[in-house]
Amino acid sequence: MDRPHVLILGAGIAGLGAAEKLKNSAVDVTLIDKHNYHTFQPLLYQVATNLLNADIVGSPIRDAIHEQDNLTFHQTAVTHIDLNNRSVAFEDIEPLSYDYLVLALGAKVNFFGVKGAAEHAFPLYTLADSTRLKNQILARFEMTEKDPSQIEEGALNFVIVGGGPTGVEISGALAIFVYHDLVKDYPGLDVEKTRIILVDSGPALLQMFKEKSQVYTKSKLEELGVDILLGQRVAEVSPSLITLQSGETIKAQTLVWAGGLQANPLVKELGLELAPGNRVPVGPDLALSDHPEVFVAGDIGMISDGKTAETLPQLGSVAIQTGHHAGESIAHQVDGKTIGPFKYLDKGTMATIGAGAAVMQMPGGRTLTGKAAFLSWGAVHLALLGGGGHRASALVKYGFALFSGKRSSRIVLDEEAD
Repeated sequence: MDRPHVLILGAGIAGLGAAEKLKNSAVDVTLIDKHNYHTFQPLLYQVATNLLNADIVGSPIRDAIHEQDNLTFHQTAVTHIDLNNRSVAFEDIEPLSYDYLVLALGAKVNFFGVKGAAEHAFPLYTLADSTRLKNQILARFEMTEKDPSQIEEGALNFVIVGGGPTGVEISGALAIFVYHDLVKDYPGLDVEKTRIILVDSGPALLQMFKEKSQVYTKSKLEELGVDILLGQRVAEVSPSLITLQSGETIKAQTLVWAGGLQANPLVKELGLELAPGNRVPVGPDLALSDHPEVFVAGDIGMISDGKTAETLPQLGSVAIQTGHHAGESIAHQVDGKTIGPFKYLDKGTMATIGAGAAVMQMPGGRTLTGKAAFLSWGAVHLALLGGGGHRASALVKYGFALFSGKRSSRIVLDEEAD
């Protein structure tokens, strides 16, 4: 009864990381998430392009906590956070009080006010997003096979917004899927008329990388058949037409939005002055300045590197390290130890373009491209993918797709079917 209660909101990579570090601490942990599964977001684009099944990229939260006796999980949605009274309200369970709180609620897609984007674009941030995009891609080809005139209406045109890692990865994977797989599935359809267009407002793709990697990425995507429009912004999105700020229009029935994130809307009711993108500013130890019992982890926070003071990007590596730091900090407080500042260990940034093609930028600025970077990317992501069974299944799927040229996941489940 006297053990401190730690409440963790969000069971993404940051929330689970915090819980893991409290496994052997003299606290009681309650983990909350509106889903009963954890999503490995770096591989969502592989679900959307039919290489991996959703149950490989998503894994049950309860599997991850079987051996943590001091943890209870509830699947429910957060409705209100009261920092002053140290209480959180939920959709369908009684409010919970806490001694320590970890805010790891993640982010939402940021459409930056682009007209029609929220209604008609296909984001790629959640497992549901990836499945919806997968179904949309396959449905466009099924529809066009029945009515080839839809090609002229943009049914086989796919526009991707955002030239960061997500935009690059989905562009390359989609090009391979279309020009190497779907062209065989639809021999009577002129699949070569498909256009995959990557749009970014900046002067180069992967702007966090060095110029060598940027040039390599652009060249490889173009080899795969991706059209690249740099220095362009999307002004408006409709179900079948994309309008750029330049006035140019593109007939397309699918726009993939990989253009940015904003923190979970719940942060607006915390009564805090938020940073751009509604991110929550934190101190060097990841705690709120007026509420040292509240820690922030993952995409929701405006987090700086304790060594360089630079704001860190919303990446999986940042999320897991901030989650670990939050959990360790609470454990130290409970034990009467001093909390140190968060120090980010930069293990490098990477993006895959296609089979045997990837870029990797390591600490110190050294870069890798090609097969070496691709193998490194695969090793890192398989190591991080939750559960031994999931890793084995993912490895088999990758091997089958790469060596046979076939993707076994390209089925659409109709929720209304018998």
